[in-house]
Amino acid sequence: MRDRIRFSHLLPLIDLTLLAVLVFIPIALTALRLYQASNGASSIHLHAGELDVDLPRSQIIPWAIRVASVPRAPVVMAINFPGVLIQTLISLPAHTSPPSTWHPEALALDTWRALVFPFFALPFWWLVGCGLDALVSRERLHWSLLLIGTLLSIACLAQTLGLHIDMPEAERAGSEWFLRGFIGWTIGFAILPLAWIAQVIRQRRNREVAT
Repeated sequence: MRDRIRFSHLLPLIDLTLLAVLVFIPIALTALRLYQASNGASSIHLHAGELDVDLPRSQIIPWAIRVASVPRAPVVMAINFPGVLIQTLISLPAHTSPPSTWHPEALALDTWRALVFPFFALPFWWLVGCGLDALVSRERLHWSLLLIGTLLSIACLAQTLGLHIDMPEAERAGSEWFLRGFIGWTIGFAILPLAWIAQVIRQRRNREVAT
């Protein structure tokens, strides 16, 4: 068991790997195809459906970032849904009215979310990994981590139930990834209270054996 890779290390690594597969690699491939298609010209003509534009060569990379990231943003956000908490914190100093999500003006909101939410969610992936380590390896976690995970699990469960009850059916159909993110992270954070219960049971058994 000592040689086992810790889940608290593995889950953040998997998260970053998914970011590369879902976002960074498609961006690189899209930009590469456009550069090859331009054949050294100062611009490239793009025509697909209603799209009909002349794209300057200097704008190929920004274009590739946008077209490769925006369609994948809902999936990336669902996988890294707790990143909303970090996004909310960094948006507070903006003091916009009405309140809005801050993001760089050069990037579309969905592009920004697809690029940064996996990084915002790393602490939460680490937390869930700690819970798995406590269950699998019977490691003892500090009560503060168990408390944070339990509160997050309760909050996600309450929000999930609230959305299913209060959200109209028409809106729910367009928010599938949003709901899946809440459900997935409710289950993920539930690992922490389960680890807490298992830890308390082990402690009681150890005291009984000692006496």
